[in-house]
Amino acid sequence: MLGGMFMKRLFTMLFSIAFVGLMVACGDVNQGSQNDDGIVYEEEGVAQQEEQDATETMNSSDSDDQSYMKSKMEELDFYEIEIEVSYGKDKEYEVEIEQDKDRPIKAELEDELNNEFSKGREAFDVIYPKAERLSLSSDTPEQEVIDQVLQAFELPSGYTKLEIEIKFKDGTEIDLKK
Repeated sequence: MLGGMFMKRLFTMLFSIAFVGLMVACGDVNQGSQNDDGIVYEEEGVAQQEEQDATETMNSSDSDDQSYMKSKMEELDFYEIEIEVSYGKDKEYEVEIEQDKDRPIKAELEDELNNEFSKGREAFDVIYPKAERLSLSSDTPEQEVIDQVLQAFELPSGYTKLEIEIKFKDGTEIDLKK
């Protein structure tokens, strides 16, 4: 009888030690993990820091891009431009630089003729040099507006639909639909 009781206690104690050892060995997964090389990595802290660094870099880059685009747009007589040209089925050319008051500048390029699509600074860097070639005002004759836009943006004249909207700093605008 005494031997059976001893065995029960011994078994319970060994089981408890094994259980506690297992709990300590597994630990909290947020404290890190060990790879095959035996190196312990702090997963949660590293992931959070990497995410924070990426966000800060993106915000800094966005801010720099906005400053750059804003300064370049100040060189032009207009603050907004939108051009949409259709050449039949599934062939369109669309560019836009939108600058609403107290909002970030938005630039977008959708060129199905050359299969080029971009947004943000990348689109701006394609659109701006072409927009810079325009010498227009709200008094410019319609056909001259069309000719300048097609030439500046290197577009063919055989379009089926054309929309040009340009908003000038003096409050006037061109709003042309063909």
